Amino acid sequence: MKTLQQLYKNGIVVFIQTPNAAQAAPLAQALQAGGLSCVLTAFDAPGAEAFIRAASPFLLAGAGNIRTPQEAQDALKAGAGFIISADVNPEIIRLCAEKNIPALPECRTSADVQAAAGLGLTAVSFSPDGANGPAALNALCADFPDMRFFISGGVTADTMNAYLSHKAVLACAVEEIVNNPPADQDAAAVTRRAKEAVLKMLAFELRHVGINTPDAQTADETAGAFEKLFGFKKEDRGGAYFAADYIEVMKKQFYGTHGHIAVATANADRAAYQLERAGARFNWDSAGYNPDGRLRVVYLQDEIGGFAVHILQK
Repeated sequence: MKTLQQLYKNGIVVFIQTPNAAQAAPLAQALQAGGLSCVLTAFDAPGAEAFIRAASPFLLAGAGNIRTPQEAQDALKAGAGFIISADVNPEIIRLCAEKNIPALPECRTSADVQAAAGLGLTAVSFSPDGANGPAALNALCADFPDMRFFISGGVTADTMNAYLSHKAVLACAVEEIVNNPPADQDAAAVTRRAKEAVLKMLAFELRHVGINTPDAQTADETAGAFEKLFGFKKEDRGGAYFAADYIEVMKKQFYGTHGHIAVATANADRAAYQLERAGARFNWDSAGYNPDGRLRVVYLQDEIGGFAVHILQK
């Protein structure tokens, strides 16, 4: 489902504790400037329905804590792009399926997940219980390896990566990016917090520098020089010699006028999505994928300072 993919690529869903319809449009602009386009609010919060109606033209807006089919209908009519029900309710799931809107019921136990799977769902919500949250999630993932999980609360930008690092996690509802109450939001502060959260999620770091050489012998000699001078152990890895994990010496002319730079990231799919939002272009012919279909490596289309640059899944 397209919406589930959108949630996954965003990774972060901004939790709005005190929804305010009058602030929806400027809040959307501030969040999008920071790289985020998904929000969630509890539908039983005062003003939630009006907020979703105002925000949905600009953001993927989710309605949480849905308890009855009537609440689900009201949320869908307001423009909710996904629903989080308080439990596994077959009628709510059916109503959402008719609208092709994801229903992500809260699942606290294996029995809950089993019930959701029996209704044809491939994704559910999970609300962490303090410090035991990651361990409880790991247990559910072990029992249901094909199920994906939306972390629906209790997560901040400082704790989200304990969940987002798990391949079964779609996204996290992250608190504290937007003030509570949000009546007088500082747009610049919201954008700053959003950008900081995105960078924490992606966790970019320099992985290695690539050097182009004309042939295998020159590559061998070049990597050997780094080993001799700095103790970076030389290793032949097929298409290139490595000097430790820091220098990759290509056995032929490869991407980049001078060579390439590898930037590792916690999630290559999310990194590519965010970089494209920022205006970067990718050479998708260069992409490589993990066996599970997730992006592993891809080069940017344009060089930086004479170097090709690629992102790489950690």
